[in-house]
Amino acid sequence: MAVVLLAAPAVAEQQTAPAADSVRSHRHARTLQTRFERLRLRNLPRVPDGGSHECDEIIGRLCVWDDGDDDWQPKEEPAAIIDGREDLLAGLDSLAELVPGDHWVLGQRIRYLVEAGRLEDAEAVARRCGLPGGWRCDAYLGFVLHHHTDFVRSESAFRRAIEAMPAEVREEWTSPGRVLGRDLRRWLSTQPDSATALARLWTLADPLFLVEGNDRWTGHMSRWSYAMSAERATNPYDINWGNDFTEVSVRYGWPIAWERSWPRIGQTRASVTGRDLPAAFRAFPPRDVLARGPDGGGLVIWEEEEEDHPRATYLPPYLDSLGELDAQVSRFWRAGHVVVVAAWRTPEFPRPERSPGDGRGPANSVPPAENSPPDSVLSGLFVEQGGALAADVRTMAKPGSTVRLSARVPWSDWGVVSLEAWVPELRSAYRLRAGVGLPPLPTGLFAISDLMLLESGAEPSGLDELEDVLRPGSEIGAGETLAVALEIYGLGSREVLHFSARVERRDESFLRRMGRRLRLVDRPDEVSIEWREEGPERPGPFLKTLQVGLSGLEPGEYTLVVEVSAPGRTTLTAVRRFTVR
Repeated sequence: MAVVLLAAPAVAEQQTAPAADSVRSHRHARTLQTRFERLRLRNLPRVPDGGSHECDEIIGRLCVWDDGDDDWQPKEEPAAIIDGREDLLAGLDSLAELVPGDHWVLGQRIRYLVEAGRLEDAEAVARRCGLPGGWRCDAYLGFVLHHHTDFVRSESAFRRAIEAMPAEVREEWTSPGRVLGRDLRRWLSTQPDSATALARLWTLADPLFLVEGNDRWTGHMSRWSYAMSAERATNPYDINWGNDFTEVSVRYGWPIAWERSWPRIGQTRASVTGRDLPAAFRAFPPRDVLARGPDGGGLVIWEEEEEDHPRATYLPPYLDSLGELDAQVSRFWRAGHVVVVAAWRTPEFPRPERSPGDGRGPANSVPPAENSPPDSVLSGLFVEQGGALAADVRTMAKPGSTVRLSARVPWSDWGVVSLEAWVPELRSAYRLRAGVGLPPLPTGLFAISDLMLLESGAEPSGLDELEDVLRPGSEIGAGETLAVALEIYGLGSREVLHFSARVERRDESFLRRMGRRLRLVDRPDEVSIEWREEGPERPGPFLKTLQVGLSGLEPGEYTLVVEVSAPGRTTLTAVRRFTVR
C-alpha cells in the first residue's frame, strides 16, 4: 500500500498554545519537531516518478493505491535522519521537564521513541506520564506495548483508556465503520446484539490465535493513538494533519518509510510517497464465513475477498508474511459434540532476506545466525464459537513434518476453525481458516461427515485410528491410489447402501468446458465407480473407507464427489478437493 499527497502543501496554521506559563517551551518543542521533519524530507531516498500512480482510492488530499510490488523493502534509514531524531528526542526530554502536563510534547516523545526502536524508553515515558485524567497515558502505553508485542498488557492499557476517555472520543475510537467493508457493515447492522457481534468480528480478525492477546484490536487502537500524537505536528508530507490522515492511518496504518520523486516538468516540489510493507492483508473475515449460508453447513474456506481495493489492511509487528496453509479439516458427529480433526505438513520456512532498515519491531534486532531451518514450528488447531475459542489445541512440530490434531467442541449452529503454524524467530506464519456448521445431529437423521483424504492404503476401523492416518494436505502423487474416509449417521440395522464416487477436473479451461457442453470435444478423463453394500449390524456411526485409483489423471486440480443413498432416503453428497502433482 502506498499513499501520496494530491494537494499542494498548505501554510502551517497557528494553533492555540498550551497554558500561558508554558507557551515558550511548547513553541520551542514544535519548532524542534518541524525542524526534524524538514530534515527528514531533505534526506528521503529518491525514486523515479514516485507520484504518478493511478489512485485506487482518494481520501481527502491523499491518493491511496496498491502498487503490487511484493518485493519492495524499505531502504536503510540515512544516518542524518537517525541523528536528527536523536537530537529531537534529547530536546523534547529537556522540554518535558518544563511542561510536564503538555500532552502534545508527550505524544511526540512516545511516537519518535517507538519510531527509533527505543521501546523500553518509550514504555518508561508512558508510565511516568502523569497527564490529567490518565486516559492519554494509558493510550500511549497501549501503543508502546503493542509495538513491543506484549498484546495482553496492551489490551489492558487500552481498555483502561477507553473507560476513562471522553464519550465522543470513545465513540470515534471504538466505532468499526472506518475499517469494515460494506458487506460486514450490513451484516453488523442486522445483528440483534451489535456489541456482541462486533466483539466476535474483532476475535476473528486476530491474525494468529497462537499469539496471546488480540493484536488486530490493539493495532487498531494503536493507530488511533498514533493519530492523536500526530495532530498539530509536522509530518513527512509537510502539510497539516487532517481527517484524511486520520482515516488513512486507522485503515492502513502509518507508513513505515517514505520516498520522494524528482520534481516533474513544471513542478517546484518533489512528490512524497508513504509506503507500507506489501505483506499487509485484510484481517476481517469475509461475510460468508460468519454464518450458515443458503447452501447449508459445509466448510466455507476463508479466502481473500473479491474486491479490487481493501477497505483496511494490517500486518502484525511479529510477522513479515502470512501464507496459506495446505491442510484439510473435517467434522465427525457424536452425542452432544462434534470432533474436529485436521492434518497438514508444516512448511519448511526458508529464512527470508530482510532489510536492516525495515522498522519491524523488536524481533527485527535478532538476525538469524545461519541460513538453516528452525528447530520447531508452533502449531495449533482452534475452533471459535460465538466470539470465544471453544477449542485451543497446540503442539510443537519439526519443519516439514506432519501435524495431526483433533478437538471436541459442543454442538452449535456455526463456528470458525483456524489451523496455524508459526516460527517467531523467522517472523513467518501460515494459516487456514474456514467457517463450519457444527449443528446438533438428531438421532436417526440420515447424514454424512466430511470426506477426509488418508495415507495411501489406509483402512482405519474407527475414528481414533483415522486420526493417525490422515493425509497432511490435499496433494496426491500422479498414479497414486486415493484413500478417503467418511462417516454415515442415522442408519438402521443392515440397511443396503448405494455408493458412487467420481473425480471431476476443476482447473479445466473455459473454452474446453464450453466445448464439452456443446459436445465439440470429448469429456476430460474421469474416474467413476459405484457399488452397493450392507450397512452395519447395529445402529451407530458407520465409518467407510474407499480406495480410488488415479492412474491416467494428469497433474491438475480435481474434486472427489461421493454420493450415498439408501431406499427411501435422500441422497447425501460429500466432496473433497485435491491436487494431482
